[in-house]
Amino acid sequence: MKMPETLNPQMLAPCGINCLACRAHLMQKKVCPGCFTDSITKSESCRNCRIKACATEHGVNACAECGAFPCPLIGHIDKRYRLRYGLSLIENGLFLKQNGFEVFSAREKECWTCPECEGIVCLHNRTCSSCLKTYPINHPV
Repeated sequence: MKMPETLNPQMLAPCGINCLACRAHLMQKKVCPGCFTDSITKSESCRNCRIKACATEHGVNACAECGAFPCPLIGHIDKRYRLRYGLSLIENGLFLKQNGFEVFSAREKECWTCPECEGIVCLHNRTCSSCLKTYPINHPV
């Protein structure tokens, strides 16, 4: 799967995860179409995401748009993602808020595009969806 030129806003999860680089989206079978869909291909945990429900309740598309950001809900997932995947969702949200969607989208494209083949690198296992090259977690793609 190749990285598109720009990130569709519907492919940015409320928590700040780029859905294009999420393992659920990159799976060969039952591809997740992103957090803003109600597709049956999404896992039950994703369909029942508390963060998405909270964002909807607060009338925002991204948690960073909320006056309570960063809240304990984001703090919890941020800690897990920093430890497991070397990715801070709070930093993503702050960058998005300070720089706008277009600059954020360009950064995400650079971050998750395989330099070897321009495929999408999975943020969870750092493996390119096209050429299968794997990058170390602490190494920028």
